[in-house]
Amino acid sequence: MITWPHFDTTTPVLVQGITGKEGLRMSSWMRAAGTRVVAGITPGKGGQEVEGSPVFNTVREAREAFPNAVTSCIVVPGAHVRAAVEEAFAAGITFVYVLTEHVPVHDVRAMRATAAAHGGVLLGPSSVGYLQFPAFRLGYMGGMNPFATLKEGGLAILSGSGGMANETLMACARNQIGVRLCLATGGDPVNGCSLTDAIHLVESRADVTGIAVFVEPGNALLRTLLSGIIQPRKPLVICLPGDALESLPRGLPYGHAGTVLGEEDPSLTEVRAALTEKGYRTTARHETFIQWCREIM
Repeated sequence: MITWPHFDTTTPVLVQGITGKEGLRMSSWMRAAGTRVVAGITPGKGGQEVEGSPVFNTVREAREAFPNAVTSCIVVPGAHVRAAVEEAFAAGITFVYVLTEHVPVHDVRAMRATAAAHGGVLLGPSSVGYLQFPAFRLGYMGGMNPFATLKEGGLAILSGSGGMANETLMACARNQIGVRLCLATGGDPVNGCSLTDAIHLVESRADVTGIAVFVEPGNALLRTLLSGIIQPRKPLVICLPGDALESLPRGLPYGHAGTVLGEEDPSLTEVRAALTEKGYRTTARHETFIQWCREIM
């Protein structure tokens, strides 16, 4: 089971790739949401500053200057992500978040193994981020100024899709539904942190009263819930869309987030019914999902 660190407004965060266009933008958005970005890392750019944060050539140099910084955000080209992740964990980082898309699957598998070997957490790649009240955010989760529009509460929102995580957050804001945290595991077929890992995280938090999961067909979470491998104690509601897949050839990936309906998989209607029988309210309609979020927030 993954052990997540404690995040709050004092948590120091590093950004690997901070001097690039996306690194500059992401670090600025994170600061605006309350995240304490203390330093950046770009090889060959050591000695520069970005919005008052010093830039270092290596993660190890940044950690020597900020020894309490054990969280790093990575926004570098896909071909360099694996090396950046390995460098971070080797330097003592315990939580690595990766925004970058199109990271090769074999690299992601190797990154997962690196994280496990160091007892760390890898969120992403291809993840829009993590948001937590009262004022902590990694990546772009929640838009430009999320804590000005969202209401604080006890709901945890979990999703493979970053777009649907944000859509659910905004629907909660419109309906005055109180949120504690929201995370997207990432839109690639292989992720560092799974939705099952994320459920373990929120189950351990006393400030979470209910769990809302947006999950797409083929996600391993569906099998773990139906098999009883995990049995969340907190109220859990599920949005499982994808009925259009029933009319398409089986066994092929559609959309993103590893969406696949296998040749031998039951229909989505059957999966929803089985999940409901297990005690998890499950729907294909996002409107119904949001109504249930209000009831468990």
